[in-house]
Amino acid sequence: MKGLLLLAALLSVAISATVADRAETLNLFNQLKRVKKGRMLGADEDFVSLVQSQLLLAEEEYVRSSINGESSILQELSTAEAQASGPNCVDFIRQKTALMLNLAGVSYASCLSRVDDALFEKLYDATNGVVSREQYDQANMLNAFRGENIFVDMDRIRGKLQERMRATFKLPTLTAESLQEIRSELGEVKEQFSECMKVARATLDTSLEGTSKQYKHVCAKKLE
Repeated sequence: MKGLLLLAALLSVAISATVADRAETLNLFNQLKRVKKGRMLGADEDFVSLVQSQLLLAEEEYVRSSINGESSILQELSTAEAQASGPNCVDFIRQKTALMLNLAGVSYASCLSRVDDALFEKLYDATNGVVSREQYDQANMLNAFRGENIFVDMDRIRGKLQERMRATFKLPTLTAESLQEIRSELGEVKEQFSECMKVARATLDTSLEGTSKQYKHVCAKKLE
């Protein structure tokens, strides 16, 4: 009995820590919303930063739904019924759920990296190669996620973003027609990002659903 109580206490601490971490992750989007609100579409020096903010904010729901899916399973694991199943089963499901979120973060970063490369390519072509990758990256919010995981590396991501948010990216002088063409092409980039995230979301939903069923069938011994 004491062992079960100790396990429940440890699990409660772990869940509380996870909830706090996830809250920090979502706070990132509030920061991005403030950036977007302070910038105007049409100002050349802010145009790229604004587009990047829009791309990041477009998939806030992916991050939020991922966290909610994890939270649902963790709540099941905190019940007395779950504790009665023994520590090994509950711990296995908890670790597997955490792994699913880590993989979701990898998917998120992967999609952002792909769209980041596509965005730079569009700008490079539109300016006839005047824009270098080094110049672009000085104010590039998207590459703050390269090699990082939004569900794991929040401190590093936040530090990179704050550095890039202090900078702006000034486009070379372009005709109104050229600028409009870039905006049109960036619409295609946004669509590519949405498609990439759609696949990632479907994969995560399937994985979380399977993990929840494993808990019910194996740990809680529930038959559907």
